Amino acid sequence: MRTNAQTKLTNTATGAVIILSDSLYPEGEHDWSAIVSNTKYALDGTMIVEQSERKAGRPYTMQAPNGHGVLTLATINSLKAERDKLGATFWLDYLSNDTVQRVKVVFDTTQKAIEATPVKGTNSPKLTDYYNVTLRFLEIPSE
Repeated sequence: MRTNAQTKLTNTATGAVIILSDSLYPEGEHDWSAIVSNTKYALDGTMIVEQSERKAGRPYTMQAPNGHGVLTLATINSLKAERDKLGATFWLDYLSNDTVQRVKVVFDTTQKAIEATPVKGTNSPKLTDYYNVTLRFLEIPSE
């Protein structure tokens, strides 16, 4: 696991920090647009285009190729504990374009916010065992 404290999740209220793998990266980073459009046609056939800017809600699905974005079971347990805190918000720092990007997020609990698959199958996992992970967040306004 490659970590150097640049990719991390920080609880904005408590300051608790969870170090993540620097191999985790937002999947589909370029798919989301801050501009949304709606089109309709007037009675005379003229197209009407309405546009506005989204203020928040960008999804952040943090993934890495298999075997590259692994976290220990202990780290996953820490993430689950943070996910289950009602109203908790976080700073997500991750590497992109040779710099550290920072966004304010919440866990996306409308779906599986944390998916973890063991790298090696075992009947009694240890806290030091590694898991491939997918983490899902939603960006919120940072005020």
